[in-house]
Amino acid sequence: MSESKVKESNTFRPPVVAILGHVNHGKTTILDNIRKTNVQSCEVGGITQKISVFTVNLDLTGCNKITFVDTPGHEAFDLMRVRGGNVADIVLLIVAANDGVMPQTKESIDIINRSTAKPIIVINKIDMPGIDIAKIKRDLANNGLSSEDMGGKVPVVEVSGKTGKGIKELLDMIKLVVEVEGLQKRSPLADSINGSGMVLESIKDKSQGFVSTVVMLQGSAKKGDLLVYQSGGKIVTDRIKGFISEESCNLDTLEDGCGGKVIGLSSMIDLGSTIITLSSDNKCNAQGLYKSTVKCIEEETCDFKESSDVSKEDMLADFFGTGNADGVEKKNLNIILASSSEGSLEAIKKSIAAIESEQVSINIKKAKVGDINNNDIELAKIQKSIILGFEVSMECGVHDSASKNKVLVRTYDIIYKLIDEIKDTVDMLESGQEIEEELGNAEIRQIFVLSNGSKVFGCRVKSGYIKRGERIYIVRGDDIIAKGKVISMKHEKTEVNQAKVGDDFGAIIDPVPTNAIEGDKLFCFTVSK
Repeated sequence: MSESKVKESNTFRPPVVAILGHVNHGKTTILDNIRKTNVQSCEVGGITQKISVFTVNLDLTGCNKITFVDTPGHEAFDLMRVRGGNVADIVLLIVAANDGVMPQTKESIDIINRSTAKPIIVINKIDMPGIDIAKIKRDLANNGLSSEDMGGKVPVVEVSGKTGKGIKELLDMIKLVVEVEGLQKRSPLADSINGSGMVLESIKDKSQGFVSTVVMLQGSAKKGDLLVYQSGGKIVTDRIKGFISEESCNLDTLEDGCGGKVIGLSSMIDLGSTIITLSSDNKCNAQGLYKSTVKCIEEETCDFKESSDVSKEDMLADFFGTGNADGVEKKNLNIILASSSEGSLEAIKKSIAAIESEQVSINIKKAKVGDINNNDIELAKIQKSIILGFEVSMECGVHDSASKNKVLVRTYDIIYKLIDEIKDTVDMLESGQEIEEELGNAEIRQIFVLSNGSKVFGCRVKSGYIKRGERIYIVRGDDIIAKGKVISMKHEKTEVNQAKVGDDFGAIIDPVPTNAIEGDKLFCFTVSK
């Protein structure tokens, strides 16, 4: 781009503010209070399940704007939260005062620490009884995000999304951070490019075709402009037919720092990818301009990685594989997925990949955006698959076809219910008559607590033998008080695989039997089906 004319990005654009945090900590309720609307009540189960973008006018002149990116809090949506953090100038970490630091709070802190966005801690639900804000600040500091009054640099605002208390102070803090820290600096655009942005969500709509939620990071996008984007890794050029806001209002333009939905596209834009807008005169150079812009942006954001050190493809590689485990034939659970959007489809795939099983191989035979149709039923019949849909419907005749062909079809409005159904199915496939064969038993003589907090159970074998990797019961009298597995065994300082009658050994058991005491019996057994 060095040989092209470039133009400076508008430094007076609205700041982009991403809202991160754990599920049900009140992110959307806070945004509702800012917008004086009631978005949260429209969400299924009161949970945000799609990423969305709102540009809010804070005064009647329209010159005082903030663009908010609202992200889902459920653990399945962490890649979507990363995208929100990547485009933002400021990140609000919402922590419920009655709940404190939770799993997605920690994941959000990791996103913040790997992002160049400026964080603000927002402690919500301060109207709840029995809260301990000092403890929340300590927990945040222990997890890598220190507030100003804990010796760090991150400001804290206490609010109640329900009553509106502290909302004005939060908006004032956002303005102050922008004034002091400035906005994200981005590389200038080539003079022939009208604007560039990032895609946060893509869906297929029956009436509007392919629709993508975007945030403009530089320049603008206007109705009639050429839109250049990636779809399935290929570069596509479309003419922009129009935009709509989250409230379904028609828009002619998306300005620098603003967000909305591009409608009527011919293809689905790849999630997390860059878009650029051009005038008609530059159609011949569209691919070259797009490639040079993407290269520049990648160099600019190379320090920001998605949610893990491995790529999304690597993360799912084991999931798509099938075969035997330790010579044992695995059962197969074949799934056809249908979802309302690429973002939720990606989230479902990621959650399925995390469902590990030694006996069951989960295979996604097809994943698509759109309603369930008769072609899906035919494919499911051939591939012996079940069909799971998220926020989609069944087309006319599909229900009868599924019954006729004995194809199981389930649809869901809440993502964790879909994931729980898959877990239950895996458990069902794994289940069978188990035969326990006792290998031996030992007496717990001493319990040691190591410096890292883990416990070592000092035992002596009374009969048979105790083997590492096998299951155990801990028994007191006639009652089983704990179950687990021996994951490590040592005799003196030597790691051993088993201990026989009369041997002393130290064992680490998972999960840790917290209620075990000296004198309890440890029974070791193997299981066959």
